[in-house]
Amino acid sequence: MEKISVVVPVYNSRKTLEVLCYRLKETFKRLSLEYEIILVDDGSKDNSFSKMMEIHSKDPEVKIIQLKRNFGQQNALMCGLHYVTGTYAVIMDDDLQNPPEEIIKLWSKIREGYDIVYGLPPLNIKKEQGYRYWGGILRDLLFNLMINKPPQIKVSTFRIVHRDLVNKIIKDQTSFVYISAIIFKHKVKAANIEVEHHKREVGRSNYSMLQLAQLYLKILLNYGPVFFKFARTSRPQYEIAQIQGKGLL
Repeated sequence: MEKISVVVPVYNSRKTLEVLCYRLKETFKRLSLEYEIILVDDGSKDNSFSKMMEIHSKDPEVKIIQLKRNFGQQNALMCGLHYVTGTYAVIMDDDLQNPPEEIIKLWSKIREGYDIVYGLPPLNIKKEQGYRYWGGILRDLLFNLMINKPPQIKVSTFRIVHRDLVNKIIKDQTSFVYISAIIFKHKVKAANIEVEHHKREVGRSNYSMLQLAQLYLKILLNYGPVFFKFARTSRPQYEIAQIQGKGLL
């Protein structure tokens, strides 16, 4: 039987975690699939980790990792990907903007023979804040110029990845991690599919305009032409404080 691993980077999301995990479990029951949920706490300050421990105590298929400090969303994802055991890995945010039920669409599409499928919101929904919208365009432009991303493919934080591609991703040792940049360093068969996208009910985006600008500069320095090599660091991608969950230790 196929198994799906879900990796969720967690940052100050105590209020959404229980609902997220419940809806994920109900989704996999509908699919009659084995599953695991890997929550990676990236230095939260709102007691998210204590909520994660509570959820894990009730369901051993929810596995939890706490990082020693805040390493960033992408680095937290890289950590979680090292521990997946499924045929496919779903990567998603913790804010419920992407309904867990939409995983069914991703799973159905990737089984057509793709290595990765990105879920995109409908074209007619209200755009995010202006700088987020233009930031996404800049990111896609960087990817088109620097790496082998097909121009018709759009990237997003909601995606499903085949196990074979996960194995390639986790071999990357770049200190600054950007998962989609790593993905398109390889020859992959990628697809987009339309999924529901909801308004954020709790909290707000963790990225300001300045932080987005810094992020895309780091993408350029770390995944761009070789003459930027001088700017690349050799820091560890992440450091783990503790792990709870069968198969993770």
